[in-house]
Amino acid sequence: MCFNDASGKVKAMSQRMALFGGTFDPIHHGHLITARAVAEYFHFECITFVPAGQPPHKGPGDKTLAASADRVAMARLAIEGEGLFDVSDIEVARPPPSYTFDTLAELRQRHGLEVELCWIVGTDMLEDLPTWRRAGEVVDMARIITASRPPYSGRMDRILARLGDRFSPDQVSRLTGGIVQTPLIDITSTQIRRRIGAGKSARYLTPEKVVDYIHDRGLYAPRGPGRT
Repeated sequence: MCFNDASGKVKAMSQRMALFGGTFDPIHHGHLITARAVAEYFHFECITFVPAGQPPHKGPGDKTLAASADRVAMARLAIEGEGLFDVSDIEVARPPPSYTFDTLAELRQRHGLEVELCWIVGTDMLEDLPTWRRAGEVVDMARIITASRPPYSGRMDRILARLGDRFSPDQVSRLTGGIVQTPLIDITSTQIRRRIGAGKSARYLTPEKVVDYIHDRGLYAPRGPGRT
């Protein structure tokens, strides 16, 4: 374990905490391959997946969103036996909505300034970064690492130009320095949800244990009349 929710401690051997935030609805092989690529590029000893409790961009009644407990459970199943990865429920345990600023502030309070916080996002999230709550402080509190993959890699110059309207030159420079090219894995959580909703298989798109969990819990299945 590189992150312990009970003690809130980081491995003593590491002074960097790499966190991969997201909805993970559900987690899939694209997330895992991306996380490994980032870990290898930056030489991280561990990457912690941080499923959002209630993402600000999704309302409490959004029926396409699996319960936070299910998303945490699927993430834990997906990384079983993989020493490079860990899962934290830090956002799930906090009242909604889940803001990255609040998570980073809590981690900074726990660990002080001696631990470097690294927050991993996809290119789509980098594009939305100016709209985040207290975005400037987020960039100052953590090293933002962007996993660049299709279809966004070709848009990076335009995205970075727009960031200059919101962030200082030094912040944009740091954001640019955190961009890493990752494998071209064309799998999305939306794709998986739609396939399951259409009665198709999600096998090979996400770990088999996650597929079994989704079926056992009836997640993402079509909702007929009277079903909730």
